Amino acid sequence: MHYARIILTLTLAFLALAGHRPAAAEEEFVTALTGKFPPFSYYDKQGNLAGFDVDVSREIARRINRKSRIIATEWDGILAGLLAEKYDAIIGSMAITPARQESVDFSTPYYHSGAQLFIHRDNPDKVYSIEECGGLAIAVVLGETYQHFLEKRLPDIQVVTLKSAAEIFAMLEQKRITGFVTDRLVGAWQIKEASRPFVPVGEMLYKERIGIPVRKDSPELLGQINTALDAMENDGTMQRIHQRYFGLGKTSSSTLGTMQPTVIATKLLKGFAISLSIALAALLLGFILAIPCGLLLTFQRGSLKPLHFLVRGFVDFIRGTPVLIQLLFVWLGLGLSPFPAAILTLGICAMAYMAEVIRAGLMSVDPGQDLGARALGLSPVDRFRFVVWPQAFRIAIPPLMNCVVALLKDTALVSIISIPELIREAQSIISVTFEPGLYYLITGLMFFAVTFPLMKLSDRVERSIKAKGFAHD
Repeated sequence: MHYARIILTLTLAFLALAGHRPAAAEEEFVTALTGKFPPFSYYDKQGNLAGFDVDVSREIARRINRKSRIIATEWDGILAGLLAEKYDAIIGSMAITPARQESVDFSTPYYHSGAQLFIHRDNPDKVYSIEECGGLAIAVVLGETYQHFLEKRLPDIQVVTLKSAAEIFAMLEQKRITGFVTDRLVGAWQIKEASRPFVPVGEMLYKERIGIPVRKDSPELLGQINTALDAMENDGTMQRIHQRYFGLGKTSSSTLGTMQPTVIATKLLKGFAISLSIALAALLLGFILAIPCGLLLTFQRGSLKPLHFLVRGFVDFIRGTPVLIQLLFVWLGLGLSPFPAAILTLGICAMAYMAEVIRAGLMSVDPGQDLGARALGLSPVDRFRFVVWPQAFRIAIPPLMNCVVALLKDTALVSIISIPELIREAQSIISVTFEPGLYYLITGLMFFAVTFPLMKLSDRVERSIKAKGFAHD
């Protein structure tokens, strides 16, 4: 009864958290961007979001009398998040296209730009226009309009898609790609402010109108945004923001590329704490569910046979589908908040693998052990508690430890639903420090510092089991 109350309380708390909405949510203007697209959005030396889109977002919020709240998320899931009502609008330099207009409504354009090919200044492949890039590797950010343009108009080009512009810039510096296509302002800014060895070649590929998408059921909000944009254009505010980031002077150099070491350390440690917290919560949820599921997987006959097939089908489905798809389904399809969605998804995924491990452990126990306990008059529950389970769990410990290590590494996936875990924090640092090798090495070592002791513990437990003569139980 006591345990039932605890489980009921935790369940209610989880559901309350999943459905929680801040009391002042109606007064907020929640917008999304990537935070990895300088100078439009990046983290300054204090670790705070900054950039052209950030300033525009805050100014619009001020003019429509709402409190600004900005969410940093991945570009390839940003439009899906808007449609799932995770935020009110996207102010992240999104081009207006007919395909996107079928799903969302766009504001009037708040700036115009265009696609441009950039190459390394040494030009090892000797290309001087996009038409000369057939068979060569040209990189774009996954999901951007540049990807669709190249794939449709120039199919001979080898299009390389990456998650962020920072990775593309690093690859071109190493001459691992011929060039990249991006917003001409972004490329020019990298040359000017970050002293990248890039040069634009050829004419601008096409012009783009950049707008602010909102859901089609938000015409009132769209009207407020358009009114605010008109006012910003008329009183010169938009021009001043544009001048701040794209003017002749190095106006943004004082805030970029100089992130303080304490800020970097804080961001990495905070991200790692989030990764570990999600892993721990998911591990507890997965282990609690894995015990009954693993037990049901052993009942292939009798009255529990229907439950066996139900659990078998669910476990096989979870193990046979990508964790990323499951994560997006729970976040967008079920509408859970990011943290409950991450814990539930990773917990269920861990349950599926742990249940198989526990099933294997239970089946490895000699049936004679159960028959002997039955002959002694023990009840079914006592036979399981005192005879079968201790032997099965002892055997299952090493593979269960492998599940824990895999679960910890899977936390890197939750960045796509806007959770600032360790990998996302590292990428945000890289976008302004331009040192991917250093910070990916640091994040890898942070994970290794936790997973290595777990792997050694697993080896030690396995040796202990063998030393006690239980290796063949």
